[in-house]
Amino acid sequence: MITHMKTLRICVVGGIFDKAEDYRRYHAISPETTLAAGLRARGLDVVTEGHSGYRRLSGFDIVHVHHLGPAAVAAATWRRSARFVFTSHNPFLMNGISIGWKRTIAARWVLMRADAVVALSEAEERSLAKRFGVPERRIRIIPNGVDTRVFRPAEAVRHDVQNLLLCVGQMRQFKGTDHILEAIPLIRASHPTVKLMLVYQTDVELPRYRNMVERLGIADAVVFAGPRTAAQLADLYSKVSVLVSPSLAECLSTVVLEAMCCGCAVVATNVGGIREQLPPGKGLIVPAGDTVKLAAAICRFLSDPALRERSGNEAKDYALSTYTISSMIDRHIALYERLAANGAVH
Repeated sequence: MITHMKTLRICVVGGIFDKAEDYRRYHAISPETTLAAGLRARGLDVVTEGHSGYRRLSGFDIVHVHHLGPAAVAAATWRRSARFVFTSHNPFLMNGISIGWKRTIAARWVLMRADAVVALSEAEERSLAKRFGVPERRIRIIPNGVDTRVFRPAEAVRHDVQNLLLCVGQMRQFKGTDHILEAIPLIRASHPTVKLMLVYQTDVELPRYRNMVERLGIADAVVFAGPRTAAQLADLYSKVSVLVSPSLAECLSTVVLEAMCCGCAVVATNVGGIREQLPPGKGLIVPAGDTVKLAAAICRFLSDPALRERSGNEAKDYALSTYTISSMIDRHIALYERLAANGAVH
């Protein structure tokens, strides 16, 4: 365990702290909330703040801003005594997807002004260095940790709900919802009883997807389940046959890690840090946007329960040993202490 040189005073800023209570009830566990709780448990003095409430707060050793927003731009712009750490959590920044010229300029400004940038994977580190010119010496790779008090294997023997697929994420195009829906008719050709449950919080595009389901003739196979709490998600991960992550852009998929910790077989697209999360044998990876290969990978798992179980168990063991909250907190404290002592990562 790391012993820190003094009681650091840290401000953790994140969009989750701006959200309404109803939203936060379904997102009680997030990278920002997990980090803040873990730091407090180690005895550090931690204040949390939303982007909208952040105002040149003083008296901190470290200001760690999550997500590109007003607080990130403010922390990068104003003169300050605190050291500024930035974690983007933005899959668009590392997957070559346009974010518009204004946000591109803002992202480059924040990334270049931060005393340290936290990347969630080696893939993100390479991307930020190449796309925005962030010196690698100022980047630290610290993957998110998973709360295994919630996301853990079921106490009873795992029993799949036959041919039930689960997708968890925002109801938006970049999450690949179009592709999993288009894959269902292909899957039904060999697995006619397959069903897909969609769990989501952001539902701006829900009407379009309901129309799409009707057009594809798969209304009887798709459940629009809406939001679920962390405990409810853990229960689903322990029951469904396959967790499908058809996303077109990710940094490090929290959903994939949660499912892995519960022993769920995973099919995911080759974006962001997915290959680091799912080494060979831990899941099936397909090209992003390839509906045919997505359907084929899902069918492979549905047709082979032994493979599904073996993959889920290997993924569980790997995730539980690699993506721990303890390791995440250790690495953050080491980064904060180095910045506080030296003013730089190195």
